[in-house]
Amino acid sequence: MTDRATEVEDPALDPFRDVREQDLRGRSGGFMVESPRVVMRFLDAVQEGHYTLEHIVVVPELAPELVARLERDARRFVQCTESVLTSISGYRFHAGAMAIGGRPTPAPALSELWRRCEGSDPLTVIMLAGITSMDNIGSIFRSVAALGGDAIVLDGRCGDPLLRRSLRISMGQVFRVPWFEVERISIAMEGLRSRDVTICGIENAVDAIRIDDRPLPSRSALIIGNEGHGIAGDVLSTCDEVRRIPGPEDLPSAERPGGLDERSLNAGVACAVALHEAMRSRRR
Repeated sequence: MTDRATEVEDPALDPFRDVREQDLRGRSGGFMVESPRVVMRFLDAVQEGHYTLEHIVVVPELAPELVARLERDARRFVQCTESVLTSISGYRFHAGAMAIGGRPTPAPALSELWRRCEGSDPLTVIMLAGITSMDNIGSIFRSVAALGGDAIVLDGRCGDPLLRRSLRISMGQVFRVPWFEVERISIAMEGLRSRDVTICGIENAVDAIRIDDRPLPSRSALIIGNEGHGIAGDVLSTCDEVRRIPGPEDLPSAERPGGLDERSLNAGVACAVALHEAMRSRRR
């Protein structure tokens, strides 16, 4: 079940040769997975039936545990040297393993999110409204996995969690954290609110409640807005409550919320802080 590629020109390596992500998505809805740890987590998701594995290449010396698993599972894969893999991929971030996967068909439906909400208390859902940075998306998935979030909802303006940079930064948690896509965040807001979930916007607004002022509701959906513009006004106005992450008390007025030069947190960092506060609220 193993092909050995010793030369850069070996046809067995063609699926990985100078691959552009937009070509993968357009051709088959595919995506690229890099590094042994992320590939291992991807294989877990494949085994559970959530994704399909199309191709995989491994540098045995850099990923012996991955090779052992592939052989145990009787999966076909290509072996090559580190220099050959670097040459065909064009970069060194692969860390010894690359795979091409296929997306779930059909994509997970919101009905699955509603099912997860039933009887879950506490419950923390992260809702992303216009998050475009791959770094932020990847770090948010990693934070949700580490800090006890239950699911992520992304609106139609968000970046793709299955882009290779997001996958790498998430450490493969994109394959573990349940996530759902909606065209408009208001669709998910309405569905969650009808299931007794409190919608909480995380925004650096002047009149927002300090996030540590009182415990977050035990069943909460926390909205994280766009990196540059925050949560849109029409969305913010329909939140059940708005919380802000407070800065130092001695900030000059211009640097406080609403000031001309206000300080604010990166979206991924703000999400991690909000998740940690939700976790603290569960303990109270």
